Amino acid sequence: MNDSNYPGSSANSHPDNVKLSAWLQQIMKLPATEPQHIVSGNDDTALELQLNSNYHIRFYQQLPDFAMALLQNDSQAMLKYADLLYHLAGCDECHEAYLELYDALREAVYPQGFRPQLGQGTKTLAATPQRMLRHLCQALISQAEALFQQGRREHRDYIEPARSLLQQALSISSHIGQNGIRHHALQDLVRVANLFEGANAIREDDPRSYVYTPVVSGAGGTRGGKKILRHVETPLRSPGKPAGQPVILIQARGLEGRITQNEQTLFLDLQDLSQELRGHYVKIIVPLGALLEPVRWIGGNPRAIRSTIPVDMTGKLTIPLGETALKLTNNEERNLLEAMFMLLEVRAID
Repeated sequence: MNDSNYPGSSANSHPDNVKLSAWLQQIMKLPATEPQHIVSGNDDTALELQLNSNYHIRFYQQLPDFAMALLQNDSQAMLKYADLLYHLAGCDECHEAYLELYDALREAVYPQGFRPQLGQGTKTLAATPQRMLRHLCQALISQAEALFQQGRREHRDYIEPARSLLQQALSISSHIGQNGIRHHALQDLVRVANLFEGANAIREDDPRSYVYTPVVSGAGGTRGGKKILRHVETPLRSPGKPAGQPVILIQARGLEGRITQNEQTLFLDLQDLSQELRGHYVKIIVPLGALLEPVRWIGGNPRAIRSTIPVDMTGKLTIPLGETALKLTNNEERNLLEAMFMLLEVRAID
């Protein structure tokens, strides 16, 4: 293979190899296919996800190790990655990805010229521009969706690597300080997570079901151009919870709910629930709960948390959800918990 296509080779001293590599690429080149485009989220910010036969995850995953083996002059690299080399000779997409990755790794491992020493603060995610973190989260979520589609086409199980990608997106989002950017970064997270769970579509018009989402703009603000309704005559507070402590505000149908914390226990506080729910036990569903392993959920399943008491006759309910060492008083940990509660459903138990 010539050095313009495969860094590390010495094609200039072997002109016959150049001709051979060009001939192999010509006869092995895969026919072009028309990509199917799936766009998630807002058109101006969302990343486009290409799901087509040119997405070869098995070879994509080998590219970093192969590039590092070449950079480290591993004499066995060509033998160990023979199937990858064979594939790269005929696949333009993987070949281009390999070249870009090799160049990036070479610059990182063997930098050219002066390289300034950076302070510790500039190496943290908190110092990374917010919009870059947003795109990174979107890319991870898109990659997880691509894995789901790939597994469905190949009849293979990619749930664990996809789940890991969603966990990374959730973790990285906690370093985004601006609520609006963090909300956009994770706008497809619930939808993609539900693909793997096979969850049924949520019916928001069901009087026996409430779908709560975080109040992005904060208490008493506006959201989507609509005023957030507040019921202040009965303050919501978990047992033993002092006033003024951090909470996660959620809302459904103009009604406010809260996620509060007493020591390590997370509480759900709701009020003014409909007559259909009063006097009944309810099931709480947190679709993203399984992604955050530090939370020990009541009953062990965040998609089936049964209330320990029924809704009272005024429509109020205060119940524990689980325990965690994460603290609402820590900004990044609060962001992580708020992202996990970006959707919470309260459903009547028949």
